Amino acid sequence: MTETQSSLQHTANVLGALSLVVADRMNTAVEAVAALGPSAPAALAAMHQFLDGASVTQLSSLLGLTHSGTVRLVDRLVAEGLAERGGAQDGRAVSVALTRTGRDMAARILQTREESLTNALSALSPKEIDNLATALDTMLTTVTLARAEQRASGGARPQPWLCRLCDLAACGRSEGECPVNNAATTGSGS
Repeated sequence: MTETQSSLQHTANVLGALSLVVADRMNTAVEAVAALGPSAPAALAAMHQFLDGASVTQLSSLLGLTHSGTVRLVDRLVAEGLAERGGAQDGRAVSVALTRTGRDMAARILQTREESLTNALSALSPKEIDNLATALDTMLTTVTLARAEQRASGGARPQPWLCRLCDLAACGRSEGECPVNNAATTGSGS
């Protein structure tokens, strides 16, 4: 094995370990805010930022849940006073919108997510953070394009949206800086 192969294997291995730790810490933190199961934080955050008034089918796609699983999640959100059901635009489906309490909880979820992820970066210098951001943008672009290619070829089973728990202001989506949105809408990384 060459030094480059060894370095690639090591980097891939530590990336996998770090990904699990960061995701586990973040998920534990945001799930504790909602206390409604693992899908509730993403549903609340997404509705708060870009999917309020969505249909159950749209939420199901976002979360990668079955329709019945999404209905049960919506039942819990409604029972807790975090969301309310309404008629969807097409008149056939049911829409789900956040209540004021749901918006407040979603904001707390996003704040908790940010604190958890910022903590994971605390050992890095500003220059290392900039370098990591560049590498992560490249990796997210690659993953997004691969997912789009799989979907187009019919070879992918439905997957949850990459941005289901993102802070859209932090990613720079409205300024055209989100690597996922850029890749998804243009088919390239720019």
